[in-house]
Amino acid sequence: MPEKYLNGFLKNGELLFRSLSYFHAYEDTNRGDMFEGARLYKPTTGLEITKSETGEKVLLPEATFKSHTNTDDIFIFCTSNKLSSELATNFKSNVCVEITNIAKFISGIRGALSIRPSIKDKQLIFGDINYYSINNPPIIDWALPEKIALSKLDSYQNQSEYRFAFAINNAWHMSNTKQAIDFGGNRISQIRDKYPEKKLKIGNISKFCKIHRFDIT
Repeated sequence: MPEKYLNGFLKNGELLFRSLSYFHAYEDTNRGDMFEGARLYKPTTGLEITKSETGEKVLLPEATFKSHTNTDDIFIFCTSNKLSSELATNFKSNVCVEITNIAKFISGIRGALSIRPSIKDKQLIFGDINYYSINNPPIIDWALPEKIALSKLDSYQNQSEYRFAFAINNAWHMSNTKQAIDFGGNRISQIRDKYPEKKLKIGNISKFCKIHRFDIT
């Protein structure tokens, strides 16, 4: 993070959770991802579909199967598993905070969620990002919002991301995914001026944090 956010993060545990939809429009290619909140499948041999009326199989050479979540309703806080000067440079951030007690950090987030009446669903999802190839079939992941929220294309694998996420409006429910066949479009949604965000405060976390600084000039 940039140094200006360090004090608030350490002393108050201030965490800004951005909606998945926010990252669709973020133009920095290191942070932005036009396919955030989606699971894609584009086999090298083409996408095979079956017509339900006749059972006929059709091969669509340039098509991509896309399953996406309600991206305005899922909020994420992103960290990394590695200490890297390359990441610091890419993210234009001269400070890295190493969290030395992940259990306390998770407990703090859960506590902050528990006292927020506007957030009905208190389920916190967290874990390593699953980096996948667009050629690999999604099996059952396409139907599970929490799996989609913790997955990204393998082109982002160098970030070694570890993510925390929660949702509103039943966005974790299995039925809350939408599917489409894409024939070359890129963005899931149109760029907007504002995107949902949630701020949580988990209290002073300085006792289980270690600070690393980088010269990114």
